[in-house]
Amino acid sequence: MTNAPDELTIHPLGGLGEIGLNCMALRYGDAIVLVDCGLMFPEDYLFGVDVVIPRFDHILEEREKIKAIVLTHGHEDHIGALPWLLPHVDVPVYGSDFTLALVAGKLAERGMEADLRAVAAGDRVEIGPFAFNFFPVCHSIIKGFALGIETPRGCIIHTGDFKIDRNPLDGHATDLEAIRRFSEPGVTLLMSDSTNVEREGFALTEREIKASLREIFDRARGRIIVTLFSSHIQRLQEIFDLAAACGRMVAISGKSLVRNIELARELDYLRIPRGTLVELEEIGELEDDEVVLLVTGSQGEPLASLSRIAMEEHRHVHIKRGDLVIMSSRFIPGNVVAITKVINRLYKLGAEVLYERVQAIHASGHAHREELRIMIETVRPKYFVPLHGEYRHLVKHARLAAECGVASERAIVLEDGQPITFLPQGGIRLEEALPAERTLVDGKGVGDVGQSVLKERQLLAGEGMVIVLLVVDQDTGDITLGPDIVSKGFVFEQRYAHVLEDAKCVVLEEVESVGSANLKRLKERVRGSLRRFFRNVLERDPVVVPLIIAV
Repeated sequence: MTNAPDELTIHPLGGLGEIGLNCMALRYGDAIVLVDCGLMFPEDYLFGVDVVIPRFDHILEEREKIKAIVLTHGHEDHIGALPWLLPHVDVPVYGSDFTLALVAGKLAERGMEADLRAVAAGDRVEIGPFAFNFFPVCHSIIKGFALGIETPRGCIIHTGDFKIDRNPLDGHATDLEAIRRFSEPGVTLLMSDSTNVEREGFALTEREIKASLREIFDRARGRIIVTLFSSHIQRLQEIFDLAAACGRMVAISGKSLVRNIELARELDYLRIPRGTLVELEEIGELEDDEVVLLVTGSQGEPLASLSRIAMEEHRHVHIKRGDLVIMSSRFIPGNVVAITKVINRLYKLGAEVLYERVQAIHASGHAHREELRIMIETVRPKYFVPLHGEYRHLVKHARLAAECGVASERAIVLEDGQPITFLPQGGIRLEEALPAERTLVDGKGVGDVGQSVLKERQLLAGEGMVIVLLVVDQDTGDITLGPDIVSKGFVFEQRYAHVLEDAKCVVLEEVESVGSANLKRLKERVRGSLRRFFRNVLERDPVVVPLIIAV
């Protein structure tokens, strides 16, 4: 993309039109700064895909112009794609100390390092033609920031993920006053989190959640098992404090919980009362009313601790009648079925389960409609672009901005790949949209799975596979073994033995017709003929794999 040197272009790579994948490029002259670099977890139909990341092609074509990456907070949908980008760009990464500690751990797992530069609330960092100001915000992870970005084309506020807690615990608050002071001279653009625009009023406060949890702890007579997002350090602090107040000991099960608790303690963001923490192996020595278990698995992940407990496969923890399980997290769309299965299994084993739909034990980290209104009225921007939401969220947030005084034509709904340019004379220009396909990552590699591979996986899942085994003499062309046909997930071989025998005849006809001199051509002819045969006979279209070897 080529722009005049005095124009500012904002290019969203992800996070506009979906929940997750947050990444945005700011460009002025020869300088590009990325804000966040997140991933998204795949839908069920993406067979074998582990994570989805933004496609960085357009940015990497100008990698020499990238000056830095600035992170708002440490959730996976804002930092998770860094291991796939940083091997290609050698630039500093800015964020809070807790955010960067999470990044460092993620990179270390892959044997990587990066230039990580910690910033604190109130800091101002100059990066090329930009200056970034860091304002603390309340969210479901500690040490998150909204960004006040000074540019040659005016000031920008990027809220990151935030909520406005009206009665915050331990100073975990959104600094609206600092944002107001930054905005007073005038803000050209506000970009704001849209996730909960459909929820009226205000989100529950963390103080309300702690009060609700306190009532639950006071009533409980058996063991208390708590699962939550492992990065929610503030909620973890509440659990430790309540356990100590109720005379209970806390044991932990789950790698991510252990890692994040150790990290938060090292940075002095988590204080565990003396004598409260015990090893998991020691809980058998305690009375039931003296135990709190912190476990992973709030989203029904099959290998997480809570799922293994529910399946009676955990080495140290087995459900007893009278156990109380608290799921202090929301049900992420796409995980509802898995979570429900875990809940049902826990009930079958004799536990009682509390979750957000039946008890006030989780508060969203994203602003509800009235909080979004407060942010817009605090900033009073000239232009507004909604972020971090599905398309309907973006539309409704843009309408809210218009209600709050932003001219309706200046409340602009963008999608991934749609750059917007701010001109020296004060107007804007919507650029031609660039392709914003996602990269589908299989395993921990860097390769894109691609649509052709996905299509094959869908065929395998729906239609199965047929393997053709054939060995020919490379000198004479005679068949020395086969053809044998093996069905995997296609048809029951005994019931359809006659069909598979007829399929062998199809293979022999192709060998006679094509010969064995050109094995590549023979394989293609066998594959095509068998697919047509199975479509005609069984109305099925399996993946056909010809294994034809010349010896």
